Amino acid sequence: MAQAAPRTARFDPAVRGLRRIAREPLVHFLIIGGLLFGGLQLVRGAQRPSVTISEQDLNQLVAYWELQSGRPPTRQELQAIVRDRVDEELLAHEAHRLGLDKDDMIIRRRLAQKMAFASEDLGAVAEPDEATLRAFYDRRRAQYPAPAHVTLRHAFFSGDRGAEAARAAAIAALARARRGEDPGGDPFLLPLTYADASLDDIERDYGAAYARAVRIAPLGTWIGPVPSAYGFHVVRVEGRQGATTARFETVRDEVRDAWLADRRAAANAAFLDSLRKRYRVVVAGQTP
Repeated sequence: MAQAAPRTARFDPAVRGLRRIAREPLVHFLIIGGLLFGGLQLVRGAQRPSVTISEQDLNQLVAYWELQSGRPPTRQELQAIVRDRVDEELLAHEAHRLGLDKDDMIIRRRLAQKMAFASEDLGAVAEPDEATLRAFYDRRRAQYPAPAHVTLRHAFFSGDRGAEAARAAAIAALARARRGEDPGGDPFLLPLTYADASLDDIERDYGAAYARAVRIAPLGTWIGPVPSAYGFHVVRVEGRQGATTARFETVRDEVRDAWLADRRAAANAAFLDSLRKRYRVVVAGQTP
């Protein structure tokens, strides 16, 4: 009996066709193009810009959460915090890539503020000594006034009586006081006599109308009715000292703060001068 032909023989035409196609230049081009495309995608994937949340960033996020809520975040809350921060970074990176930060006045102003703060940190001002502070105070004495002080006594008539009744009682008391009698008055929580009281304190406690009346009242004479937030008063100013310059010892902390602010302002001005020398500034309509 004749031996059967090998099964592969019947596929010989197909194999020969595949070999013929494989030898076509177009096929070579397509294969090479596919390999290049795949390789390019791999390279692009490896070169994607990254968003990194460092350990310092995590610590800051947790610290801010604790400051706001008074407790550490749970695991789920921390995951949500990190997710929100990553979303923020992704949006910021993409906005920067698209140039959305260009020509934005608010962003520019914010960056300028951050640069100004950074320049202050870089140019830390040394603590001034006592002689420096006193010299600074002497040059700027007018900036440290001490308010006028008064010595006075007064009688009070409560607004709980009703405005008209309180005013009438004060008028009657004024008449008695001017005759040399005791003016009387209602009980009052605040002092009825003041020795060397600041007019600023008087205005704070009784209001502008009361302080104005005390400021211009003739010495040694009862005046009234003087209104306040509590009712009406009759007042006798016994002495008055005009505004003066505050002594250095009483305003030393203010002088120090002003000196440091002045030094920081000078450092910022010098930093801006250095930037003007580093950059060429061109303003439309002006000759450089």
